[in-house]
Amino acid sequence: MVGEVNKIIYNMLVSGRGVYLPDVGSLYIERQAARKISADKLLTPRNVVAFQSGEQAPSLVNEIVAVAGCSVEQAADIYQRWSAKTREGSNIKIGGVGVLNHKSFVMESEFASAINPKGVKTIVIRRRSNTWLYAICAVCVLVALGFCGYMMFGGKQTIDAMRIEPIAKVVEQPAATDAVAQSVEGEVATSANSVNSAGGNAVTSTNASIQPAQPAETVANSGADYEYYVVMGIFSTEENAQRAIAQAESRIKDVSCKVLPFKDKFMVTLFGSDKIGDCNAFANSYRDIYADLWVYKKK
Repeated sequence: MVGEVNKIIYNMLVSGRGVYLPDVGSLYIERQAARKISADKLLTPRNVVAFQSGEQAPSLVNEIVAVAGCSVEQAADIYQRWSAKTREGSNIKIGGVGVLNHKSFVMESEFASAINPKGVKTIVIRRRSNTWLYAICAVCVLVALGFCGYMMFGGKQTIDAMRIEPIAKVVEQPAATDAVAQSVEGEVATSANSVNSAGGNAVTSTNASIQPAQPAETVANSGADYEYYVVMGIFSTEENAQRAIAQAESRIKDVSCKVLPFKDKFMVTLFGSDKIGDCNAFANSYRDIYADLWVYKKK
């Protein structure tokens, strides 16, 4: 008799109708969503047997009447005898289904498989790795360090190269320095005119003082031949070049002037060295006197 009643309860639950146990409560199938059972494990959605007080499903007594074809009184008596045999304290053990303890129901494994034909799985949650983010940060740090190192150790050489580049290009434009020659010629002419206005004797004295200086030695005739020279200007005639030298020697003490042949013109230099740094230092020192000094690399 107990086994038959347990079978009726089994069928009522599996069919989804649920079952009401008089004076106990209702059992029914409930669909539960997925839930985490640990920090890295997830239980998939599943069907479980839930309990609720009150008559929320068809009565077991009425189901016994329908199955056994007996009266309600006989069915109620069957239920009472079944309840007496299945109760153990606060537990009601339903064979083939599970155990009800107060309001908690624990299913048997076979019944759990019956109401979850696809099974219940435990999914391991893999935490997202941030390794790629750390790698990008490391690359950015290395690039920044490399840029800082280049600016600290390689930047000076680059700046020097940038400073030398315009100097080399000046040589390609010798016509621009004719303005210096015109300035020197104008200055000498102005000085001569001033002296002429002062009288004959003064003219003689002045003419003597402005006679062209002795031609400066050229690099071809000199024992010293440097790779770099500080250039004052490029002149169309040797006479203008000698006048520029005389002017420079009067303005700069201990200057070493030379005339270098440049195409069909005359290049006047004030200083020579095999080191470009020395030439740049000299040019910077006397740019308050000659603002257009530049460095020439001899080919």
